[in-house]
Amino acid sequence: MALRGVARILLVISLCLALVWLQGSLAKITPAKFTSSKQRLEGNILVVGSINLDLIISVDRIPSREETITSRRPSPTSALGGKGANQALAASKLSSASSATSFLCRFGNDEHADALKHTLIEAGVDISGSSIATNSTSGLGIVLLEPDGTASSIVLGGSNAAWDHSTSGMDHLFTSSSSSFSYSAVMLQQEIPDKVNLLVAQGAHNAGIPIMLDVGGEERSLSAALVSLIDYIAPNESELHRLTGLPTSTETQVVTAAKILLDQGCRNVLVTLGDRGSLLIKDDGSILRQPALPIPGGKVVDATAAGDAFRAGFMVALVEGRGEEESLLFGAAAGAVAVSKMGAAPSLPNREDIAALVPSIALPESDSGKISSSDTKGSSNNNRGECSNVITTSDDATDEDATYDKGTIAFPYKFASRLNSMRARRDLIKSKNNAEGKDTVLGWIARQGQIKGLDLVDLNYPQHFDSALTEKKLRQALDSAGLTVGAIAIRFPEKDFSMGAFSNPNDVTRQKAVDIAVEGCRWAAKLGGQQLIIWSPYDGYDYHFQIDYGKAWQCTVDSFQKLADSCPPGIRVSLEFKPTDESSRFSIVPSTGAALLLSNQVNRPNFGLTLDLGHLLMAGENPAQSVAMVATAGKLFGIQLNDAHVKLGAEDGLVFASVNPRMALEVVYYLRKLNYKGHIYYDTFPRNEDPVREAEYNIRMFKKMWRLTGEMMAGGGVEEYMAHHDAMGVLELLEREHLIREII
Repeated sequence: MALRGVARILLVISLCLALVWLQGSLAKITPAKFTSSKQRLEGNILVVGSINLDLIISVDRIPSREETITSRRPSPTSALGGKGANQALAASKLSSASSATSFLCRFGNDEHADALKHTLIEAGVDISGSSIATNSTSGLGIVLLEPDGTASSIVLGGSNAAWDHSTSGMDHLFTSSSSSFSYSAVMLQQEIPDKVNLLVAQGAHNAGIPIMLDVGGEERSLSAALVSLIDYIAPNESELHRLTGLPTSTETQVVTAAKILLDQGCRNVLVTLGDRGSLLIKDDGSILRQPALPIPGGKVVDATAAGDAFRAGFMVALVEGRGEEESLLFGAAAGAVAVSKMGAAPSLPNREDIAALVPSIALPESDSGKISSSDTKGSSNNNRGECSNVITTSDDATDEDATYDKGTIAFPYKFASRLNSMRARRDLIKSKNNAEGKDTVLGWIARQGQIKGLDLVDLNYPQHFDSALTEKKLRQALDSAGLTVGAIAIRFPEKDFSMGAFSNPNDVTRQKAVDIAVEGCRWAAKLGGQQLIIWSPYDGYDYHFQIDYGKAWQCTVDSFQKLADSCPPGIRVSLEFKPTDESSRFSIVPSTGAALLLSNQVNRPNFGLTLDLGHLLMAGENPAQSVAMVATAGKLFGIQLNDAHVKLGAEDGLVFASVNPRMALEVVYYLRKLNYKGHIYYDTFPRNEDPVREAEYNIRMFKKMWRLTGEMMAGGGVEEYMAHHDAMGVLELLEREHLIREII
């Protein structure tokens, strides 16, 4: 903002104010009473903060000093705004039907206040504790919105600064005598006076209620007294830099800066990093990472209130007992939806939007997922899928049903199968005249549409793309098949990259490889995919002394950093390592441990790993252990299932669980235990088998194993044996429960 900030915006403020205050007809709405459409219940979120009327002006760019520009639209767009109101509205829309959100604010004494009240009440926000600042107008946010969604703002505090006579009794909000109020969490921001935040925080802290403080808004320092009361301080990257004076351009720098706040007594620092996702840095030294999610529609329309949606989503999920890791995912989904629409309040998502973007998040409409504030206070609440979130099955459950200890949900995963396998057994296609009979990418997609239980298609770039295969044709084929895109996988052309892609000794060739991968990212974003997967059979070597290992490794790190930084927001990049291939007998990344080391050095929240079971077996690894290692590190972005005999010179890619069923069962167990969030992809190679039948078998087998692992977890049986390294106990459990017969 130093070069494009307040000085450049002052020139348009008078125009903005005139438009707002002279157009009294901007919001002619009948005055609303201070009522709520939701009853206040245990589990409420209390938001105390600011409320503004936002005036959004679309511009091609921010004006330079002493320059006058014309808005792209003849009239401004108005909407409810202010961090407090945005977060209250978002929390209400994201909460289940049996929960409510209360909002304490100071409305202005003008005609705009009625419109703002109406918006909140219509969304079910309880504003009965709010009041009117008799000598102040409504707060005003002036937003200059650029075409790429970047929003620059000036806020006029108005009634938000007029709390002088409204703080009495705030420290008693959470006492037992105030029985009409019961809260499970409190959200604060920096757009109201410090003394209000401190009073509310003291009361909530004394009552054992978790508190989040959004440090955005007015640029002011945080008092040590306030910091020591907060459970989640939530800055963005620039705000963290402002608060600590430390650089924040890399994850390591963000963590170092966050520790300054932790040292002052805060228990958690939740940092939002825009298209790089978010980090939760905890006082126990642990770090949770959440990549950004794909934006609905593939384009940032307006970034206003994205942070408010994220923070509200995180707190809603937390008080529902979802744990911090799933709460981060919930918040990321809320933020992704918010940037896809114009305005602050109009862009805020509801629960249906979250379910549509991340189907693996279960959203029952009951209150069975609520937890008490004492359970939430200072607790990670099973952020790594530990035993308290074990999934069990009921006696009459089917292989597609799973019951959490906090409520019943549908089977959580979507399936994709290898598109190229649809080329096999062309003789089984009944008609050569129908769509699935065509031996083309579009024909293979049509054939995959016959697979029962298949949801997604993973496409290879540039292998499956040519000038004739337009986005429109792809979408039509996918729609006809009832499928959507899950991921784009890169296949580097051998003619250009036989000496390596990301490890190539030639700078120009390496950059060409990065450019191809970035284009794959763009296709993923356009088609609604969530991930780009990199597998290169050429990044390796055959002979001793053939390459400089250190240089090849560093080139690989640098290339992945460039790729991760260049991909559109919401697209996660992952490496699918393979220890050996006929194209290069030794890989630069030969093992899970090496892949995790690479992930650590790439140091990007949107970079992780995709594990292929066949590759893990080729590396001589136990796939379940590899899954556990990578998932625990927060870097398991994808899983590719198959099986193999692991014979020299053979890469079988056989049907899932056909050779090593107990290995497969253990993989499913750890995917379940550690709450894997991606989709399930089958990387199998049918030659003599019907690929449609094979894919359907793979899907049925995974669902069966999902049910069996639930039975094994029921009552903590298998984990009790594992706790004592009791192999015979586990074997006898499998025998006693007749599980062996179901998996062999």
